Amino acid sequence: MQQNLFHYTDALAIKSILENRELWLSDIRFLNDSQEMNDGVKYIVEALVSDLPDVGLSVGGTLYARDYLMEAFDDHISYGIDSEPTFVCSFSEAGNQLSQWRAYGGYAIEFDRELIQSALDLFVCIYNDEEKKHAASYMVREAIHELASDIEKHGEVSPEGVMCLSMLVRTASIFKDQSFYEEKEVRCAVDIPLPDSELKFRSRGGLLIPYVTLAFPFAAIKAIHVGPMRDQELAFTSMKALVSNVTHDFISNSNESISEINVVMSKIPYRAP
Repeated sequence: MQQNLFHYTDALAIKSILENRELWLSDIRFLNDSQEMNDGVKYIVEALVSDLPDVGLSVGGTLYARDYLMEAFDDHISYGIDSEPTFVCSFSEAGNQLSQWRAYGGYAIEFDRELIQSALDLFVCIYNDEEKKHAASYMVREAIHELASDIEKHGEVSPEGVMCLSMLVRTASIFKDQSFYEEKEVRCAVDIPLPDSELKFRSRGGLLIPYVTLAFPFAAIKAIHVGPMRDQELAFTSMKALVSNVTHDFISNSNESISEINVVMSKIPYRAP
């Protein structure tokens, strides 16, 4: 049985998520890891410039596909990411983890993993260097094979063939520095062409953080965890009231029955500021 997933967040965000039944996906360049994407890009580029893989197709077609992907990937990372950035929402396989409480906020939504995976495209982040090399090599080979086959079939790169570039961008987006390993992150990621009328902004540390929202099945929520904080009991009391309200509204408006959403108070003895 797969373990549930936890989304750590702050008071403002959890209120919006519960009331609107939408997750917030932030531009990947604004996340806490200052090297987001850079780590993944390095491994993808290394795999692209290594020996030409044997994908069972003509050498000429394979070489053309590899060169096309090298140029397109470089263009996207250098310039294209400004016009089509990657937006991500982070989950963790680790529940009630102090480092997560301290980094991301005083609340965590516990999701049924099977239900949330049925609605969202989720990707498990990779931290180990050898695993990154293997994954990058495998995905580059798959992308070259798909694109070379597409070129042989259509005589040119078709819209379907362009998706091979997306495969590599997505792979780069799930490689993280080893120092973040304890987060055990699982990501939902989407690429959004800009401008987009659905793009929103929130303020954090003097910056405006671009984000988009994505609906999820309300029944996937199993519990709300209240982390270690000052006035934790008051936070617990108000969260129970909020959960009661949003659950009642959901049942009234949808005529669906859902399991009770538990509100759980963390027992970690940390007095957050």
